[in-house]
Amino acid sequence: MKSKNSKLMYVSAAVLAAGAVAGVNTQTAHAAEVQKQADKNAVQKTIDQNQKDLTQTQDQLQEAQTEHDDAVRKTSDAQANVLTADSNNQSAQNVLENTQDQLKTAQEAQAKAQANYDASYENNVKSAQNDVNKANADVQSTQEQINVQNTKQAEALNNRQAQEDALKINTETLNKTNEEISKTQGQVNDAQKTYDAVSKEYQPVKAELDKQAKEADDAQKAAQENAQELTQAQTELKTAQDTANKAAETINNAQAKLNSAKTELSNKQKQASDLTSQRDQVAKDLQTAQAKMNTAKAELDADKDAVVNTMVMPQVYKDTVRKWNGKDLSKRSDMDQYKKEMAAASWVGWTQNEYKHNEAEKNHMVDLKHMSRADQIELNKFGIDLINQLRTQIGVDPWTFNESALDFANAIADRYVKDDWDSDKNGHDSAAINELAHQYGLNYGITNDGKYSNDSQYYENLMTDRFGWTEIPFEQAKANADKFGNPYNYSDQQLAYNVHNTYSHSQNDYNNRLDDMDHLKNQVYNTVKRFAFNYNEWLHAYGILSQDFFNYSAKGKNYAAISFNVKPTKDKWGFDDMPIHVINVHESQVLDPKVFNVNANIPLKDDKSALKKQYTDNLVLVNTLTPKKANLDNQINGLTNDIKGLNTRIGDLTKSISDTNKTVADAKATKADADKKITVLPGRVQELKDKQASLNEAQSKAEADLATYQAKNKDLLAKYDAAKANLDKLTAKLNDLNSAKSKAESSVAESKANLDKATSELSAITSRLDELKAKLSTAKTTKEQADANLAKAKAEYDEYVSTHKDVIDNLNKANAELADKTKAYNEAKEDAAKTDKEYQAAQDELTKLNNHIEDLSTAITNYESKIKQLNTTINKQKADQKRAALDAQINKALDNVSASKQAATTTTSVQAGTSSSVASSGAVFTTQRSEVLTNTVVRSNNASVLSPQTKKLVAQANASKNSLPQTGTNDKLSVFAALAGLSLASLGLGSLAGEKKRKRN
Repeated sequence: MKSKNSKLMYVSAAVLAAGAVAGVNTQTAHAAEVQKQADKNAVQKTIDQNQKDLTQTQDQLQEAQTEHDDAVRKTSDAQANVLTADSNNQSAQNVLENTQDQLKTAQEAQAKAQANYDASYENNVKSAQNDVNKANADVQSTQEQINVQNTKQAEALNNRQAQEDALKINTETLNKTNEEISKTQGQVNDAQKTYDAVSKEYQPVKAELDKQAKEADDAQKAAQENAQELTQAQTELKTAQDTANKAAETINNAQAKLNSAKTELSNKQKQASDLTSQRDQVAKDLQTAQAKMNTAKAELDADKDAVVNTMVMPQVYKDTVRKWNGKDLSKRSDMDQYKKEMAAASWVGWTQNEYKHNEAEKNHMVDLKHMSRADQIELNKFGIDLINQLRTQIGVDPWTFNESALDFANAIADRYVKDDWDSDKNGHDSAAINELAHQYGLNYGITNDGKYSNDSQYYENLMTDRFGWTEIPFEQAKANADKFGNPYNYSDQQLAYNVHNTYSHSQNDYNNRLDDMDHLKNQVYNTVKRFAFNYNEWLHAYGILSQDFFNYSAKGKNYAAISFNVKPTKDKWGFDDMPIHVINVHESQVLDPKVFNVNANIPLKDDKSALKKQYTDNLVLVNTLTPKKANLDNQINGLTNDIKGLNTRIGDLTKSISDTNKTVADAKATKADADKKITVLPGRVQELKDKQASLNEAQSKAEADLATYQAKNKDLLAKYDAAKANLDKLTAKLNDLNSAKSKAESSVAESKANLDKATSELSAITSRLDELKAKLSTAKTTKEQADANLAKAKAEYDEYVSTHKDVIDNLNKANAELADKTKAYNEAKEDAAKTDKEYQAAQDELTKLNNHIEDLSTAITNYESKIKQLNTTINKQKADQKRAALDAQINKALDNVSASKQAATTTTSVQAGTSSSVASSGAVFTTQRSEVLTNTVVRSNNASVLSPQTKKLVAQANASKNSLPQTGTNDKLSVFAALAGLSLASLGLGSLAGEKKRKRN
């Protein structure tokens, strides 16, 4: 592959032409460096954004996984609710059917009893009674109508009398009003004559009075105008003086404000400077604390246990194990029941536990053929912790991670490789395990001839996985079967135990047995999960949980470890097996503590207390300094705004002083004009005062003349006023009488109309009353006849009842029974409707929950795909960054070589050492693209769709007559188990016998 940098491909040419490099323009080189830095920043920005997207997607995946797990846990309750509701509904339907049958029987009995009963006598009584009731109703109704009409007649008579009285009163009122009008009109005529005579004498007197009053008023106005003119002149003078004084005061005040603002500005600037220094120190302390906190957090986040995986033991599982522990299962029926109950309980545990992925660990590659001690310890801590979670929940002592146990487990894994052991075919390599147990100072098994036993061993629970393969979540397997079909009709349990190809690294990594830490932990998780919650065997569960046959190890120390190996050659199915060895050594099995060191234990949890303290302390400091800095920033911002405002004020005050100076100048000019006026105003004031005295004297004389004339004509004025008042009074009275006359005439007309209406209504009521009295007489006659008919019908009915008592009793009994059964049927019908509604609600809730789980599974798959894509992108970008940095270093070295050659100014020959050095540098950048594994591993999201290679394996397996070891199933299921990776190496019958013997010891 050609390098991006042509210098790396043409090293010799670059060195030979070194002398020509001297003419390179340094400015061009600088520009190139700037451009390189810009490109580098752009690449880093893209990486940072991808990293941010990766973190966000990981958080979304975690949330979706948590919600998914919670929904799965709720599914069991929802299914139980559906079963309960269905059972209740079925019971209610059965009750409804029974009550319906009973109702039908009661209806038939009632119909039969009704047929034997002659209802004509009873019907005659009812008919006669109806006639009597109708007649009574007619009599009562007619009498009530007569009563109503009598009441109306009395009211109509009263109304007519009231209208007659009103007409009489209104007529009398009208007559009196006419008489009063005639009398008052004469009085008005006499008063008018008197007023006219007095008014003739009054007119010339009134004219003289008006003339004198006008003269007095004119004199008063002249005096007032004179006084106003004087006041105006004095005001003008005072205004000019006040204006000059105020202008001077304004200048002084503005100058004082300007000086104050400048002082305040200086103070604010000093405060801002002091606070800025404090803020800068706080910001520096905050940055230091933030850096320490981030450092501690980064180291804490780097802990591979940041993603916590848990293993939950359902109560139903514990109860089922407790029920069957120690029971004799020799009877086939007992064994079948045991398997049925354990499978159901295990299914609950299987669906409640799912591995949580750690995206960071997908970049941590592990060499299975040369696994480092650190990787071994990390995987051991992870797996043993999962087992201890289950052991703690069932109340047994936890396992202890031990160095000697890890060495023992690794030795077993190495022996499997050495023996190229096929555990699918042969189970445990027991002879090798016993031999190694002997070497490690542990109890071991031998045969009668002194050889290491190949029939049983005490220490290993074995899971044989496929390298790079692990289980997909049940929801995904179920969705695949629903989407693509399920031709072999696998059960949910069989689909859940399926496997799927998840190896996502290169062909080269696969060949060298490299896998990432997250995937290996997933396989360890599923190993523990398969041991505990299998669907067809539980010896491994009892082995790791110290139950039944293995309960001797429930208490005391169990030294444990986990090891891995990959089979050197492919198994008989053509797969690359990866056995996972789960080893535990009970303290009673340690024969030589000097060889097996029981004190070399490894804690399962790392001590991160110092980092946590550093993080917590600096978090507190950050939380303290952050608001402090914010407060200082706010104060500085406030002071900055104050300073800005003060500068504005100073500018305004400076302008105000300038404007005021002009105002003062104008005021001085105005004052000069006022001073001129002041020199002439005293004479003018005196003139006005003299004129005011004359005017006051004239006003007094005019007012005295007016008073004298008014006194002289006092009697005439009084006579005129009296005559006018009397005429006005009589005129008003006459107008009131005319208005009263109009009202009285309207009242008389209204009373006449009301009297006519009352007379008409009384006539209609009297006529209706006569009709009702006639109708009442007829109704009474009809009632007498109906009473006679009723008496006759009752007598005939009583005679029938006395002669047919048994028939009537049967009918009454049948009617009562029918009423009871009808009530029971209606109640059962309501119960059935209610239980059916509850069943539908429970079924809808379960469907809703399953749909939600399916949606979450899809979301999880999408998130995982996106995370994988982002990881690939980020890794490639980082690799490109590293490659670019190394390219830059090579370019710089080549430039240095060129520069040194130029300085020497020698020939174009090349030193061998330099040529060799450059060549080796070029070799560092020789890369080979690793191809992704595509051929040997089946890639499919559908458990029922097989690649051509796998179809060939299936055909070969179907041609074989042998089942997989330890399954006991038919060939078809054996093929499924092989493809699904379900080959769990059994402990074997010999092992069971050995364990029972130790239990007795």
